[in-house]
Amino acid sequence: MIPTADAGVGHGKTLAWRVFFTCWAVYTVFWTPYIVREHFPAITLVERGSLNVAPYLGWTADIFKGPNGGAYINNNPGASLTGAIPLILLRPLLVRVDTWNRSLPRPQRRSNEEELFQRTLDEGRAFYFLLIAFLTVALVMAPATAGTAAYLCSRLTAGGLPAASAACVALLYGLGTPVFFRTGLLNHNLLVSDAGFTALLLLWDPHDRPLGARRAAVAGLLAGYAVLCDYSGVVVAAVIFFYAWVRSGEQPFAQRWRAMLAYVGGVLPGVGALAIYQAWAFGSLYRPSQHYMQSTALTSHGYRGFDWPSPALAWANLVDPRFGLFAYCPLLILAFAAPFVARARYRIPRRETRVLLLYFALFLLFCSANQYSWLQPLTGLRYLVPVVPVLALLAMQTAQTLPRWARRAAGVAACAQSLIIAAAHENDIRLCVSTLWQRHLALLWTIRLQEAGAPVTWVWTLGTFVLLIVALTIIWVAPGIGSRRNAPEWSQAVGTGSETRRPGVA
Repeated sequence: MIPTADAGVGHGKTLAWRVFFTCWAVYTVFWTPYIVREHFPAITLVERGSLNVAPYLGWTADIFKGPNGGAYINNNPGASLTGAIPLILLRPLLVRVDTWNRSLPRPQRRSNEEELFQRTLDEGRAFYFLLIAFLTVALVMAPATAGTAAYLCSRLTAGGLPAASAACVALLYGLGTPVFFRTGLLNHNLLVSDAGFTALLLLWDPHDRPLGARRAAVAGLLAGYAVLCDYSGVVVAAVIFFYAWVRSGEQPFAQRWRAMLAYVGGVLPGVGALAIYQAWAFGSLYRPSQHYMQSTALTSHGYRGFDWPSPALAWANLVDPRFGLFAYCPLLILAFAAPFVARARYRIPRRETRVLLLYFALFLLFCSANQYSWLQPLTGLRYLVPVVPVLALLAMQTAQTLPRWARRAAGVAACAQSLIIAAAHENDIRLCVSTLWQRHLALLWTIRLQEAGAPVTWVWTLGTFVLLIVALTIIWVAPGIGSRRNAPEWSQAVGTGSETRRPGVA
């Protein structure tokens, strides 16, 4: 489909920024005060200039002694390196907070505390670690995922979707799917998701123009970054390579290989950084950190927990109430009807549909072979998070064929479920409502601040929601005063399904 006029594209850019700030504000308000394994290398980079986390050995089972000394986390360092960026920039603030925190009286021990949080209380560093958890969400996870949603909005607008409808699709992706839940803390799976989906959007062109070397190189950088964050990024790199190859299939031989070499060149920095880290930490360029950690029941299967694909694990990854993809977002099931719907006004091209379904299938296969997936009841949906954006896009194509009232009801239900899960941050969705009721709707971070000794009351939660409403009002209403054209046409979200199909729209 021919893109909209320049004015429409400009309006789309404005709405993309509004999508970004909306998602960023919501994600930041619902940050969760948890320290995870990826935090520790980021913290030691700030405190000691090293990824060696020996000072925190024993704080979590995810830290183990290295074969040549020191201690390291049992995962790739990409998320930690990213999380360290704002912490290094704000190091003077962190040093002052840590010094002040250590000077306070130690709170009395509480038996109902999470073990790691209790350790921070015992060390007199709870406020310091809570600040780190907040900064890595507000300045890393929230902008990364909000930026992905905003980029989706701009790319859909470039593809011919009305700007208001593109904004609705992007907001539904950002606030109505499990990426909302996962953005609440530093998480490598979601960074893999953001990098992979952004690379796919970058390579796509509504006019199917030749793939340039520059775009291919940037997509390669994103794919390499995904590998640096987690070995599941290999799936990202492979699928994006395949998409770049088929995208450039009709180009002259030299131009095609120039694009592919640019892509491979983009992947190399991330893969090289991972190899250097592993050689430094473990003495091997290619053996993963899991090779050196203490054996467990799961690592006895296959190679250090990576076994033949298990149908039972694949099924659990999809439907288990504690971590199943469709348990967290049933709306995503609509994605599998997308290739068969004929009445959708805006359709993803057939080639791109196949690539998105391949992306899902390979990730499901990878996660069904990864025995660590059985540990997800501890943290909730994680391993299949990278497939959420591609399934969301396909599901929204199917949704165009539904009556308008059904689309609206499905969208509201998806956002409500996503909000409840993110607010409760329970790993079993069946417990979320009762948990929120027991907390009297208090935000989890206000409870943690209170447990750390801060004079926090219910007024903090109320005030936070008031500020969020004011911020969202400013984002969507204030800039559009006197211009109805700037207000999003919510009723047009995802098309009406009443007009003739227009090809080439993603």
